[in-house]
Amino acid sequence: RKANRLLQELPGELPQLIRANAEAMPYADATFDAVISVFLFHELPGPARQNVINEMSRVVKPGGVVVICDSVQLLDSPELKETMEAFMQTFHEPYYRDYIHDDLGVRLQQAGCAVLRRETHYVSTYTLARKG
Repeated sequence: RKANRLLQELPGELPQLIRANAEAMPYADATFDAVISVFLFHELPGPARQNVINEMSRVVKPGGVVVICDSVQLLDSPELKETMEAFMQTFHEPYYRDYIHDDLGVRLQQAGCAVLRRETHYVSTYTLARKG
């Protein structure tokens, strides 16, 4: 509510913030030019990760982009394995162990998106994909 109040003070077209299940977004197919997720996927079990990626692909227009920013994974930075294992224990992250072994690129391909680029910056990984 506060974010919506603050956004109303800005000139121009206003974004609308909603609260919804990312596995069943309340938008029509091919609604957006881009869809972005920030630090969600490490919080989800594997099947939910795929469901959310499928939904992201569904609501983005053909040729549109899907961007995922999340925690670094073992395929990006195997040298941080001890740090990742300590993180999941210290912060009681129930799905983190599975997440660090998951391949989001394969999941994006299964949803009809081609990975364009994957970059790691310290403990974050950014994956950019385009819907076919």
